Amino acid sequence: MRTRRTVTTTTMTELTALLQLADAAFPAGAFAHSFGLETAIADGRVGDEAALRAWIADYLRGIVAPLDGAAFVLALRDGVAIAALDERLAAAQANAELRRGNAHLARATLASYAAMELRSPALSAYADALAAQRCAGQHVLAAALGYAACGIGWQTGLTAHVTTTVATLASVAARAVPLGQRAVAHARWALRAQIDDAVARAARVRSLDELAIGAPALEIDGLRHRRLHGRLFAS
Repeated sequence: MRTRRTVTTTTMTELTALLQLADAAFPAGAFAHSFGLETAIADGRVGDEAALRAWIADYLRGIVAPLDGAAFVLALRDGVAIAALDERLAAAQANAELRRGNAHLARATLASYAAMELRSPALSAYADALAAQRCAGQHVLAAALGYAACGIGWQTGLTAHVTTTVATLASVAARAVPLGQRAVAHARWALRAQIDDAVARAARVRSLDELAIGAPALEIDGLRHRRLHGRLFAS
């Protein structure tokens, strides 16, 4: 005889929170940043679905996993101080435009949490540190604290955050190449294994000293972006 599984209210509440925080439209403003992808599109290196998948896969492997994702893990799994992580992430990003983009998204995320009445001592402390300019502002840290405030575990939260990152980058290609929505949907679906791999790689981090960027070509795309003529995205 099969036992009927009961889904608790708490589980459903966490699920609805997860779905809202992982929405590619959250926070408002994320759609304005390409993080260097627009440069690759303008150069003609990303002009179809296969090239988009390759660029995003490199981004996941070289930037998300060893830097942003690793910081997410250190914050939620290991309890490393948010201020120390903020400082290390800011120091690792040589591109001033991308630093400004990260700061903008961090503030937009925290403002959205405040509007939603999503609160925690850690969120309040980070918002205060940004307002007092004690921290630069890192989107991934604001996102991580939001998942934690909802009681969502670090692995689920990081998987959701990385999936949202992929969706945001894919939406850049939808507008800038442009790619059709079916091609974009297929590209996102085909990147599931790379998302899981990025989370697994990030989980191997053990200390602040391991945070690094391993994608110099993508860093160059980000640095060159500000010189593009008629660009669609802020960074």
